[in-house]
Amino acid sequence: MMATETSLHAEILRLFGTIDDHRVVEILDLNPTLEDMEITAAYLANMDDVMGEERLELSGTAARIYNIVTRDETLAEDEYR
Repeated sequence: MMATETSLHAEILRLFGTIDDHRVVEILDLNPTLEDMEITAAYLANMDDVMGEERLELSGTAARIYNIVTRDETLAEDEYR
């Protein structure tokens, strides 16, 4: 069963908390799978060990989602330096 945009929107909010609407749209524009979003959420929670022995680097859609979700944090860190 394919996830609808409404269910993906709900999953984005569940996994990443309250984020700006424009970020939700950016993430939806990537046509992510639920797995892409769950992988990203695991990395955000510093739980990349849930990936098992493989310890895969973030790549593809999951990496793009990560960049969208953390964009302001990265800018704030750069401004602090």
